[in-house]
Amino acid sequence: MVTAARGEEAIGVVLSPREAAVLLDYVKPHIDSRGGLRIAYGPLSGRWSEPQTISGRWSVGWTNGRALGQPSLALSPDGAMLVAWDGCLTQRACYGVAGERGAQQRTLVAWHRPGRPFGHPTVVRAAPLGSVAQFDAAGTAYLSARCSGTVAIAPAHTQRFRRSIVTSGTVKSFTLALSGAGQGLAAWVAGACSYDDAAPPQPGAVLVRLLRASRFLTPFALTAAPAESAAAVATPAGATVGWYVRAANGAEEPFSAQIGANGPGATQQGADAAIPVTADGRGDVVLRGGRAANTYGPGAPSPGLLADKLFVRPAGGGPDQPAPAADGEVAAATAGRVIALAWSPDVTKLALSIWRP
Repeated sequence: MVTAARGEEAIGVVLSPREAAVLLDYVKPHIDSRGGLRIAYGPLSGRWSEPQTISGRWSVGWTNGRALGQPSLALSPDGAMLVAWDGCLTQRACYGVAGERGAQQRTLVAWHRPGRPFGHPTVVRAAPLGSVAQFDAAGTAYLSARCSGTVAIAPAHTQRFRRSIVTSGTVKSFTLALSGAGQGLAAWVAGACSYDDAAPPQPGAVLVRLLRASRFLTPFALTAAPAESAAAVATPAGATVGWYVRAANGAEEPFSAQIGANGPGATQQGADAAIPVTADGRGDVVLRGGRAANTYGPGAPSPGLLADKLFVRPAGGGPDQPAPAADGEVAAATAGRVIALAWSPDVTKLALSIWRP
């Protein structure tokens, strides 16, 4: 267990078969921002060193009028780490009023190579704000965001990103799921993001583009029903895409579908659906149990044991295995069969729970 400073919170975790790293945000004095970033390293069991500050003079910006981007942490197969966040230097920029002159934020990254300290933060102009960092099995780095159809890609062993346009249409819930070297898929809702009360976000069809040999193939639709959000996870054995549709009672009904070599399978709904979260390098998948829309309110039927709860579905079969906490930061090893959940038993402690088969 790691002792956190007051105001310090775990916002990301990655792990190898032997070690883990936890990304922390902390309150920065004298500026109204979401704070700065630190990182803590250590073995899966044993003592950890004190957290290292990696954000330098940059702060993590607030947003106003666009998606709130959570800083993200990714681990490559060769042990390199990449942190991405929306950065700001001034009070005006940290407040993040979209479109106002002088209020621009930037996509920042910080790299770490094994045996070296984290490098200084650098701006990535090819990446959208709100970017999530990922690596594929070859060590190629990707930056993608929930409200953009653009992906920034840096080949393995380089730090130079290029822009790739997956879709030029309006997008919400864009997810890039990787399953191998240059393999995976992108899934999104063809709606529109909005954080303006006068113009609410728009639902849309769920679309998918498979990634094969580092190229995105022709898109296809999983449903034409107006989905509110979507998520995806890919493994070498196939992919799972999940989404939510607003029901007549106002609750969100979950749906999910498996995508294999022959295309998408049957769509699951309600308690039979499972919303994907992440997967490890051997195909063990972390899912959130579906909860049917008709299980809300007085006199409603039971939602089921795994409804709204995190669980692991082991590769090769076997019973689903519930997580020790309903929420937290989940990470899966890119090599091997290890999954971690970082969660807070109370406001002063961080617990790291490890799953192995």
